Amino acid sequence: MDILDRLLQFAQIEGEIHTHCLFQGNWQCEHPQKAGKLSGIFHIVLRGECLLFSDNEKIRLTAGDIFFLPTGSSHILRSSQDETDLYAPTLRQSNGLLNLATVGVQDEADFEMFCGAFYYDNQSMLASILPRRLHLSVADTPLARLISLFRAEAANVQAGAKSVINALSVVLCTYMLRDYLAQHHEHQGLLAGLSDKRLSAVISAVLNAPAEPWNMASLAQTANMSRANFIRVFQQKIGMSPGNFLTASRLQFASMLLRKTQKTVLSVALESGYRSEAHFNKAFKAAYGIPPGHYRKQEENNG
Repeated sequence: MDILDRLLQFAQIEGEIHTHCLFQGNWQCEHPQKAGKLSGIFHIVLRGECLLFSDNEKIRLTAGDIFFLPTGSSHILRSSQDETDLYAPTLRQSNGLLNLATVGVQDEADFEMFCGAFYYDNQSMLASILPRRLHLSVADTPLARLISLFRAEAANVQAGAKSVINALSVVLCTYMLRDYLAQHHEHQGLLAGLSDKRLSAVISAVLNAPAEPWNMASLAQTANMSRANFIRVFQQKIGMSPGNFLTASRLQFASMLLRKTQKTVLSVALESGYRSEAHFNKAFKAAYGIPPGHYRKQEENNG
């Protein structure tokens, strides 16, 4: 499994499209940041154009654009620069599948958009490499076909349509991250490690086998570097020690097992590279703020 696949798996990403917007005339939508589980917000512009205001910046979105805010930061969408006579959307259930947000006459809408969200584990390493925002155009890309599938599923409600749309949302997230990683190599943090073949080999090895009895010597050997040089370069480029990276990888793997399986806490501890349940409990609580058993119950209640 490649590094992006593993990071996505550890992040336990889920996605959804929850609202179909059909707006006419002058309108404004406010999106405050929500508390709780880490979530990213995305907008897919299907028709027309609008302005998005975020962090004192103004971004123009046009048909075929996708805008993704990985941390769900607050933002405003508006029909134009003009702030007068703006109408807030009316929200209602559309066809049992998506909420429908409307302004003006639905059949005469000059702006159409899907709004959705991604949810991921708060401690995930993937979250640490996400940019502040992503702005993509789907024209002449595989994403254009994906957006067509979204529209078809939303328009013709069939059995399992919600599950299909949610699954396609995760595919959308993967495509966007793949595009971002392909274009951004000169970064600090984990991205810098991915662009260094020596460190990338270590990152891949640890993510794919977190339970291995890794130590500094075996990690340095994987990188084909001396122990001292490996520790120095890893810390310098990635911004954390190899030991902290190993711990984070093991705990994220463990959190995935706790959420996705019914294995005992001891089994999860052993499969994550810990020799005892007590040691695992202590490390997990230090990272997540609660013991692993409580984490599992919390996720079950949230699910």
